[in-house]
Amino acid sequence: MQSMVQRPKSTHSSDTLCGEQLATVMLGHLITRLEVEAGKHQGALTATAIRDTAEKFIADELAMFKATFQRSFDECTRRREEHRWAGIRKQPFDRILTKKFSSLFPARNGDDGGRNVLSRRVIPGFNLAINKMIGPMLYEQCQRKTRAIMDRYATASGGCDWNKVYADPDCLALTNDVLVVVAHYFSEFARRRTWFMELVNSNLASPADDEEVLANWQLTPYCFSELMRALFTDLEQAMTTHPERLGARYGEHTLTALGEFLERLKIEL
Repeated sequence: MQSMVQRPKSTHSSDTLCGEQLATVMLGHLITRLEVEAGKHQGALTATAIRDTAEKFIADELAMFKATFQRSFDECTRRREEHRWAGIRKQPFDRILTKKFSSLFPARNGDDGGRNVLSRRVIPGFNLAINKMIGPMLYEQCQRKTRAIMDRYATASGGCDWNKVYADPDCLALTNDVLVVVAHYFSEFARRRTWFMELVNSNLASPADDEEVLANWQLTPYCFSELMRALFTDLEQAMTTHPERLGARYGEHTLTALGEFLERLKIEL
């Protein structure tokens, strides 16, 4: 019997079953089963017959497709990781800065976090604020330099050893250079803080399904101070342990401005 039902066609060119392709194959098998049953009954099926056929299809076919399901899941995971890595590779300096305050995020399996001061929704607005404070040319320069540092610690799997990237002296120096610019930006502390919070709160990421409790989350003055204190922790420590090195690199006037900014963060908590 010639099929009267047009089977869905996958829009993907790859032979690997993933997402839409897997659904297309399963639907195709179910349609074929229904066509066979319809052929046995002069081309007509009752609702009961359709339900019985579908139930038998599920019982017979799911076990057969178990390995296919697993391959599809593995492939989807691989593609998602490739997509995520491509994004990280394009803007890796964002990750370097976010790492410095990642302990303020809620705890999440396999990730940093635990203090539950900030929501991860803050990240897009934070990155945008950094871009605006240091300027797009310096921002892109930081991305390029970070990519070069990542290449030093490339792994066999095609990624990189992030712990070594974070600890790399050039990475630390690059981060400090940017944070010094940020500190200068807050010379008019109250006004700049208001600007920063408004920008971040206007660009919060959509809450994840398991983050509905944070749907109304906003960056507050307290959260701002906690974020900035975490962001500047290493630089503040360096001011105590090696002030002469920082003075030689940035000048005493810059160190004074940096110290004043850090003090304001403590006062404004």
